[in-house]
Amino acid sequence: MIEFPAVLDDLMMAQQPILKRTKEIFGYELLFREKDAHKANVRDGELATSQVLVNLCIGITKMESQLRKPFFINMTTELMLSDAFFPISPDTVYIEILEKQKLSAEFFEAIKKWRTAGYRFALDDYQFDADYQALLPWVSIVKIDVLATPPEQYREQINELKSRGLILLAEKVEDAAMFELCKQLGFDLFQGYFLQHPEIIKGKRIDSATHGALKLLNALQDKDIDIDTVTTLVAQNPKLSYQLLRILNSPVCGIPKTVVSIKEAVIFLGLLQLKKWALLITLTSSTSQPQTLFKVLLTRGRCCQLLAESKKSTLADSAFMVGLMSGIDAVFNVEKSIALAQIALDKSAHAAIMTQSGELGHYLTQTLSCEEQNWDRIQSMSPDDRTTLNRAFLDAMLWSEEVMFSIN
Repeated sequence: MIEFPAVLDDLMMAQQPILKRTKEIFGYELLFREKDAHKANVRDGELATSQVLVNLCIGITKMESQLRKPFFINMTTELMLSDAFFPISPDTVYIEILEKQKLSAEFFEAIKKWRTAGYRFALDDYQFDADYQALLPWVSIVKIDVLATPPEQYREQINELKSRGLILLAEKVEDAAMFELCKQLGFDLFQGYFLQHPEIIKGKRIDSATHGALKLLNALQDKDIDIDTVTTLVAQNPKLSYQLLRILNSPVCGIPKTVVSIKEAVIFLGLLQLKKWALLITLTSSTSQPQTLFKVLLTRGRCCQLLAESKKSTLADSAFMVGLMSGIDAVFNVEKSIALAQIALDKSAHAAIMTQSGELGHYLTQTLSCEEQNWDRIQSMSPDDRTTLNRAFLDAMLWSEEVMFSIN
């Protein structure tokens, strides 16, 4: 198990367990938290949900042990109706619909669409309002606030829900007496302070510069866009590149795969998923790019790529990714071993970055020699290799200058 340093101290979200009758864990409800660890302070529901999703899948946390459990996440109408909604594996999540949801033909079409895609729904804060019975055929779980809706007064209605095969979840269970009453009435799942208060989850936010994600999102509106164009847009932004590699490695997304290049990551994730993530990242982005550092990493990646191409190596794309990711620890101020452990890097690329071993490590070593002006190491190279390195590094600097100008 990796030891996480004190730097992983950003407030990410809170989670409250949902328990079975045996008090075993069934899943977790994820709760938005911003500055106040104990209150949601939700001013914008769409932003809050997006931030929870991005933190869950892209942030660095200690949540690996819980990621095998299903999550319950509140969903706004806007995200429900959005084409870019939910780039997360259906079997890892229950989408919560509030009973106050405005029921429209458009909303029911959205539910049908996502049920067809395999997503499951929970109806939250159900108060036995007849207007919302039309939702019952589309949900798997009905959540009843047992403080606002005393369950002993609704025995008949609870039995009717049970007869439909619905799973009943008692929320706001505050004491042992209510827990026992709800069990006796036939509830299946339980949530509340009697069982456990929300647990604060801290880690490291991996924010992306808005411009990079927005530029990618705009480009993806072109249905005829090609993979190489998308790869170029992603590769120009080290943070965005890291995020996509992080997504591929996240159990929540249901697509674990190691890759050897940014292009392979783009191909495997797919343009539709990229569009979804670009939207979520754009919604939640708040930080500005560290321009100087980005230029250094772009130069490093491009130089590694050019050195590989000079050897007619088939690893040129991998060399670029190694150079780009080699300084990602400085971007996020997180120890390199921790940052790399979170993403979907191929073993050879990982080894090249950590120990500068193998063919890819050799290109990185040469590039760093030029970057750090390590004259002893440069002088030990053959004249031809020295000339190739100097030319590659100069070309890489000019290329990165052009890239930084184009994205500003």
